[in-house]
Amino acid sequence: MRLVNFFKKIREKAALKNEDEALRYLPSFCEDDYCQIEIVPHANKEYILKTFKQIEKLANNSKTDFGFAEIYGRRQMPVTTFCKEIRIHYLEALLSGFEFEKAKSINYNSQKILDCEVGPIKGFGFAAFTIFFDTEDVFVKNIWLSISLIVDVKQYGLVESALHCLGEDCDMTLVDWNSLKLFDLKDRKQVNEYLMGYWK
Repeated sequence: MRLVNFFKKIREKAALKNEDEALRYLPSFCEDDYCQIEIVPHANKEYILKTFKQIEKLANNSKTDFGFAEIYGRRQMPVTTFCKEIRIHYLEALLSGFEFEKAKSINYNSQKILDCEVGPIKGFGFAAFTIFFDTEDVFVKNIWLSISLIVDVKQYGLVESALHCLGEDCDMTLVDWNSLKLFDLKDRKQVNEYLMGYWK
């Protein structure tokens, strides 16, 4: 009888563990999302504004009834995030300090699960907001976001504070290539202007 109870408890613990695994934070992104909303050194501001104009011109000249006849291929920024030498440990500590959950895995293209523990891509955030970054050696190469409607007041405040802190500490700017808008993360008003577009 005791042996049966022992195995029953083991099964119950395994079921609870599987349930916890299923409920854990699992951010996702598609290849097309990579650096579409990115955080880059503010030193690139003039280059970004010039690129916005080039994209708008190409879009106007190539627009058809079914979309666009041409695609603009963005080039590498003059001042890369990698050259800022932002250490992985620094960014992880900053995000953890604002209660961002560290993802153990990332759902990539809805087909593949990336292991954040050993792979070069990391994710931190909440259900409606994730900061992704890829790494090389001990440094951060690129930082980009995935954002949807934010409905939690506390999470809004944490996201706003984390972005502002990153802007102030590292002199960074948020670039939304989808809307062709630029937000200086050192300016709390601009951070809020961006986030209010996702606030419900």
